Amino acid sequence: MKNSYQKDLFIGLSHRGNSKNFIENSFEAFNSVIQMGYKYIETDLRMTLDGEVIAFHDPDLRRLFNLDLWVKDLTFNEIANLFKEKKCRLLTLEDTLKEFPHVNFNIDLKVKEVIQQSIEIVGDLNAFDRVCFASFHSSHTKKILQHNQNAIVSMGMKDVALFKFFKIYNKNIKVIQIPLKWKGIKLLTRSFMRKADKNNLLVHIWTVNDKDTINNLIDIGVNGIITDEPELLMEIMKERDLISD
Repeated sequence: MKNSYQKDLFIGLSHRGNSKNFIENSFEAFNSVIQMGYKYIETDLRMTLDGEVIAFHDPDLRRLFNLDLWVKDLTFNEIANLFKEKKCRLLTLEDTLKEFPHVNFNIDLKVKEVIQQSIEIVGDLNAFDRVCFASFHSSHTKKILQHNQNAIVSMGMKDVALFKFFKIYNKNIKVIQIPLKWKGIKLLTRSFMRKADKNNLLVHIWTVNDKDTINNLIDIGVNGIITDEPELLMEIMKERDLISD
């Protein structure tokens, strides 16, 4: 049986929601892109001092709130109050999946501490078919597959290197999510795409924000694009008839 990520012809992923008009990864940021027509959203997970798994990218609050504080040293309510001051709502992973039951989420496991709770929460909500687990660290996603070999998992960067150069990969992995280049090495080539297609692996590219590159990637045959420009990508998807029901 195909999972949700395998059913759509092409996947447009909104990177942390509408971060131009709202705090990234907030309820409002997610809801905004859903109203645009997005069915797939990329988000990130971190853990608070009181053990809540939250949708939050950075390890600290410097960039978003200009505060020299660490997420791991603050409670959920302390961070949530900062969101409220900007008229946005902080979400836990559980909140995210419950608030948007028909949306697929690509979740980046930023720290190992969130892994076990993420498995439990996604399992309790029967959401394994609409969540793709990702991480730079292959060890993080390996733990997901050890729990559920049918989980949708993206390759970590170590996995990508093994696949690109040695054609070695875990057959339970279903998705490759990569930048165009990594540490000066060009990752996406036509031969890479052929190899991925031959092995029934979906290829998603991040983070792409200009029209020409988006169109070129679609022409090459990538299966999905992660963007900070949700309105632009949605416009292109509509123009090219890439919206699935």
